[in-house]
Amino acid sequence: MKRMVKMELYRAFHGKGFVVSMLLGAMLALEHFIFRVLPATENMFTGYHPDVASSIIGNLHGSWMGGMINAEINIYQMIVFLLVVIPYAGSYYTDKKSGIIKNISTRGQKKHYLFAKSIAVFITSGVVALFPLILNLMLSSMVMPLVEYDWFQLPAITALFKKTSVNNILLYYFMFGIVIFVFAGLVGGLALTISLYANNLFVVLSLPFLLCIVSSRLVVYSGNAIFRGMAINKMFYMPQSSPTTYCSMGILLVALLFMGYVFFNIKGARCDVL
Repeated sequence: MKRMVKMELYRAFHGKGFVVSMLLGAMLALEHFIFRVLPATENMFTGYHPDVASSIIGNLHGSWMGGMINAEINIYQMIVFLLVVIPYAGSYYTDKKSGIIKNISTRGQKKHYLFAKSIAVFITSGVVALFPLILNLMLSSMVMPLVEYDWFQLPAITALFKKTSVNNILLYYFMFGIVIFVFAGLVGGLALTISLYANNLFVVLSLPFLLCIVSSRLVVYSGNAIFRGMAINKMFYMPQSSPTTYCSMGILLVALLFMGYVFFNIKGARCDVL
């Protein structure tokens, strides 16, 4: 088991898909840094008046990609569903087509293989989802000062970890980063389940994206706050201008876990590989 997990992790982090996803995420992070953050440093004190309580100098929280609403974070919350599946979520399908799974099944190691595959997909999906945000935050912190949040820069009053965002904004970023990592990993699990039935790699990689985007658009029109909060794109939107709820997050987490990794491991172990 341990050896197989190491092997799957090595394949995942050394594959071309992982490099492609990291580069795409880096491009988005760099675009925001070059065209949003750097110009903001030239106008850092514009509009700041020491005698006006509501004025504040340009700062890290209001400038980096995950701090406040901007075009790049809106793009991120959509393309992240593609970024997380490109690295390794399609590997079960390719292994099935190449005959690797058939060879593993004859040696009675299929359950170990499925578990190791799940771990590798979960971790790589989480890493590529967080990478552009971490890169942008690090670059932005080099040129923008870390000062106290002003009232208009805070997440919505009903946001997750609201009290933490007021007391320690960096801790808030860390906590929300965990949320992003977990849900990115769960989206990767959807691709594994789809690969049990799909006959095309394009379907395996694109269907999770379509499911997440369409479902997010449909539930936001609900009059119920819990149901509306189950829009999965909210789990990747750190500014939280339209936040989810703890109940919605819990329901979505359990649903994705069962539709993804639980179903994949149970059904995959029973499937005969031709």
